[in-house]
Amino acid sequence: GWVDEVALLSAKKRKKLARSIRSIRIALIKLRKLAFKILHSTTILLPAWKAIIADLKLAVRIMPCDVSTRWNSTYDMLTFALEYRKGLDMMTDQWRLGLGEYELTPHEWTLVKQLRDVLKVSDINQAYRIAMVLHPSHKLAYFWAAGWQQEWIDAAEELVRSEFQCSY
Repeated sequence: GWVDEVALLSAKKRKKLARSIRSIRIALIKLRKLAFKILHSTTILLPAWKAIIADLKLAVRIMPCDVSTRWNSTYDMLTFALEYRKGLDMMTDQWRLGLGEYELTPHEWTLVKQLRDVLKVSDINQAYRIAMVLHPSHKLAYFWAAGWQQEWIDAAEELVRSEFQCSY
């Protein structure tokens, strides 16, 4: 079963851990709040975002929200943030938009890149999806129960089929 390893730490070690990850937690909170604010401000922030992205000649996309029920959403959010960093910096730099508190420092951007690189586990991600599809208790029902979009479920199923055809 699931083991909360942090709960097993002594109070002193938990405090030390909290201090050591504080900077990355703050960076993640800033990005999560920024994504939410842009998405839900359809009259001010979302049009400003689209205009900035168009000026930068990037594909107009919305930053993926990091949600606990979606596999690898933190990685997706961080990857997007790094790809659209200039646009995000421009959004937080514009005083009139009121997003200055979400501006990431150069150190926080470094941490975002490092965390994204740690989370980049495409082989493990594929192995995870294959294992869940083949698991007798789960199969594709696991993904439906977890709230995956149909295209993600189809991709997981296709991954298993193609891996089986390549290997057997």
